[in-house]
Amino acid sequence: MKIDVNFGTIEAVKTLKERAKLIKIILFDIDDTLRVKNTTYMPDSVALLFEKLRSKGIYSGIATGRNFMGIIPEIKALKPDFFITANGAYVEDKNQNVIYDQHYEVDFVKDQIEWLKSVGSGYVFYGNHAVAISGWSDFAHDIFQDIYGNIPVNPDFYKDKSVYQLVTFSDHDDQLVLPEKFKDKIRMVRWHPFSSDLVPMVGSKAIGAEKVLDHLGLKAENLMNFGDELNDRELFDFAGLSVAMKISHPEILEKADYITDTVENDGIYKALLELGIIE
Repeated sequence: MKIDVNFGTIEAVKTLKERAKLIKIILFDIDDTLRVKNTTYMPDSVALLFEKLRSKGIYSGIATGRNFMGIIPEIKALKPDFFITANGAYVEDKNQNVIYDQHYEVDFVKDQIEWLKSVGSGYVFYGNHAVAISGWSDFAHDIFQDIYGNIPVNPDFYKDKSVYQLVTFSDHDDQLVLPEKFKDKIRMVRWHPFSSDLVPMVGSKAIGAEKVLDHLGLKAENLMNFGDELNDRELFDFAGLSVAMKISHPEILEKADYITDTVENDGIYKALLELGIIE
């Protein structure tokens, strides 16, 4: 159960340190958590902390809204034990063994496409290791170029490949309203002013994390996570210990057990030191 923490008190830190002793796996978001999204800066302390976690026998994992293709080489080079991708819909271990695979039915993908076309929104398909876009635009370039590079245009991607998530993009994304027939199946999670993830109602990073814990024979109290945005919300509710970056969305700051510094100021490393996870 979460507790209210006065982050500056010695007593609060003592309480968190006791909970930290139970941690056996730590999951990390990528953008503005491990790495600054806009500048691509990642501090040297990140590679060091992954080495320290390995030396202590603590598992590590990536929990991201991106699919596997969007996990950049610098992140893969950290050699995490697990990859929770597409907001929890597809999970692999470091040896590419599939832990969880929850893709859409083809007819439901078609229904989403028809709606997006009717409201003038472009869309991106997330496969497990591939992505495709309905068509390029200035908005699409600004949103996706830095993450996925030159995404191939293939509006028929879903016909012969599994789709785990669709992503919207338009200059009126904040005005899109899900049709009533979708409201018990998917939800819109905005991660960019002009783009939203269309996430399954039964899917989230927390679902992916639960599958990893089941695989390892661990409990939620053994899980720690770092994040900053609304697609981390369910994971912050689920994990035994949740840490928010200083610049996190207000709702994530409210849910956090501990708030740490920014990426540029070695926020993750500082938190792990303060809570006694690493020395």
